[in-house]
Amino acid sequence: MSITVSFPALFSERIGGVESVDLEGDTVEATLRALTERYAELGSLVWKSLNLNPVLAVFLNGRQLKSDELDVKVRAGDEITILSALEGG
Repeated sequence: MSITVSFPALFSERIGGVESVDLEGDTVEATLRALTERYAELGSLVWKSLNLNPVLAVFLNGRQLKSDELDVKVRAGDEITILSALEGG
């Protein structure tokens, strides 16, 4: 099942300008782990001590998830969006 993951420019810059990718996963966390397995250079941006980096906001189909909701199941066609609190202005 394919889940689209979109992320901020800070991530995109590290992986050659890619703005979103399609990944496999059963949960939001599994899909984010697939992202950082594919793009190891994003690992330190997404994870801090094996937990989601607290400066990130994660949305599933437009709904913001709390850090303890990463075990939410995903389905084909879902979209995960990662936003960084360090961007903007």
